[in-house]
Amino acid sequence: MKVSVQESPMRPGTYRVVLHTGRRAAFDEFLRHVEESSTITRADALAVLTAAADWLHQQAAGGREADLGPLGRSRLGMKGVFASMPQRIEDADVTLSIGWVLPRALRRGVTLAGRKLPRERVEPAPKQPSIAEARRILAGAEPDPHPGRYTPGEPLRLYGARLNYDTSRADEGVFLVAEDHSVTRVEQVFTNEPKQVAF
Repeated sequence: MKVSVQESPMRPGTYRVVLHTGRRAAFDEFLRHVEESSTITRADALAVLTAAADWLHQQAAGGREADLGPLGRSRLGMKGVFASMPQRIEDADVTLSIGWVLPRALRRGVTLAGRKLPRERVEPAPKQPSIAEARRILAGAEPDPHPGRYTPGEPLRLYGARLNYDTSRADEGVFLVAEDHSVTRVEQVFTNEPKQVAF
């Protein structure tokens, strides 16, 4: 397991461990594991999982979350952003999403297993230049001495949790603070979702 230590972008001056994932167990390995550790054949295991996926779809279509025992349960969410209070919510205005909640015992087991995994310390991946920085270099200009600063007009995508906001409220949104401490609210937002905001 390869890990690196990088400065936290959310808390400058502090550092976090970053896991570099590169290996993934294939679905075929799971089917083989089921066949070797039980009396169920690969075909039976595939049939059960196909039926489970279909059942999850049926429950979600009915507005119900589903419990799959030791595997956890589904969690439904709905996304929809309006510029003002809508009189009526149309089907095209909202998106139903599904997430997964792992059981506590499984999460704890993974946490304990992770403490025993061999770790290889590697160097952090070099930060890729932004579009604006690449244009500066191609134009023959010197590299930006402050590459972490945002240049107005450059596309930017933010990732996190509970990022979406009400665009009709003046006290919510993405605000840019200049060196002179002036504040500008971003008006054109292309993606306004809980896990990402792009403008």
